[in-house]
Amino acid sequence: MHRAEQLYNLQCTDSEFDKLARRLREVEASLGETEELRQVRLDLQKAEQALNRQQIRLRDLELENASLADKLAANEQRLYGGTVRNPKELAGLQEENTSLRQRKNQLEDVILEVMIEVEEAQERVRCARDRLTQVEKQWRAEQERLTTERGELQAHLCALDARRRELRAVMPPDELKIYDDLRRRKGGRAVVLLKEGVCQGCQVSLPSSEAQQARQGEVLVFCGSCGRILYAH
Repeated sequence: MHRAEQLYNLQCTDSEFDKLARRLREVEASLGETEELRQVRLDLQKAEQALNRQQIRLRDLELENASLADKLAANEQRLYGGTVRNPKELAGLQEENTSLRQRKNQLEDVILEVMIEVEEAQERVRCARDRLTQVEKQWRAEQERLTTERGELQAHLCALDARRRELRAVMPPDELKIYDDLRRRKGGRAVVLLKEGVCQGCQVSLPSSEAQQARQGEVLVFCGSCGRILYAH
């Protein structure tokens, strides 16, 4: 086989391996909870906490309102039950009842406002739960797809690694050393095609004698401009 062709085939395998390895790293980095999922869960938690605070406030207000109603009932029993006959005491009870009614009326207005706020908070929680359900569904589907892709990539990489080991095993160590060094320094392109006497790595024309040598493939021929190995197929 053409000596440069062997290195070119190795380069194609190495390049494919590197590309898939990069993709595998991307896939593995994408597995697990996303920032969007964490944020949506946090939004639901905050909405539920806000609803809980409003419900506690409403319960406290309703308890206070019930307590005021009990006091009013007890005062009215004393006022109209005939047990209190002292005019001054009766006047005090009437004054207290008026104050209790005013407080109760004000409290009922506040309760109505808080009930509306609770309903709004419940709606926010419902929307946040719906959003979380939607995001989790999309996330699970994406995780399943990524997991499948990771398995396929790992299998393909294993095959490519075996292939490049086979290719390297039959090549002279000195040529592999040159190839590895060039690939490192030339952005992964140690071997480039020679088309119509022109290096496809730097687009410089080669002398006809060097182009002929490259076509024969008996020795490695290097571009005098970019230094890469030339492969004329």
